[in-house]
Amino acid sequence: MLYRYSPDKYPLEGLEENYCRNPDNDEDGPWCYTTDPNQRFDYCDIPECEDECMHCSGENYEGKISKTISGNECQSWNSQTPHAHGYIPSKFPNKNLKMNYCRNPDGEPRPWCFTTDPNKRWEFCDIPRCSKYATPPPTSGPTYECLKGKGENYRGKVSLTVSGHTCQRWSEQTPHKHNRTPENFPCK
Repeated sequence: MLYRYSPDKYPLEGLEENYCRNPDNDEDGPWCYTTDPNQRFDYCDIPECEDECMHCSGENYEGKISKTISGNECQSWNSQTPHAHGYIPSKFPNKNLKMNYCRNPDGEPRPWCFTTDPNKRWEFCDIPRCSKYATPPPTSGPTYECLKGKGENYRGKVSLTVSGHTCQRWSEQTPHKHNRTPENFPCK
């Protein structure tokens, strides 16, 4: 039996393995051919994306919240008033700096924005974390048990410094206070 949709005919549609896809832009969403001889294809049950919540530190947040924690309205990213800044949307096309929506273009603990209050340059936004049942964001790549590059994807268990000191737990604030906590950086 010949299938109309195959990886050879549609190389840009992600038709790998047996994953649900929507190569024909079907209005009912992603589907797949089934292994049941009596049912040629069926639609897939895929959870809706949660736009008004964030995963991790909100680096991939694409929602439309545009107010800060204290209720300040966000300044548009393509505006330089009341605060001049270097986050020009055309210079950062991958950061989704649209309208005046809260974003996290620089790896802060959560999305933020420049405010329209001339006395408050920027502020974090109050965006809830997505439920543990929500579809997680795509991983940023493989993780390693050894050092590769700068070690940003290292996930091994070494907890002793080169000078022999035991590492402080990330969740602890003694003896050193810091903001690199599991709550602020849940995916790191």
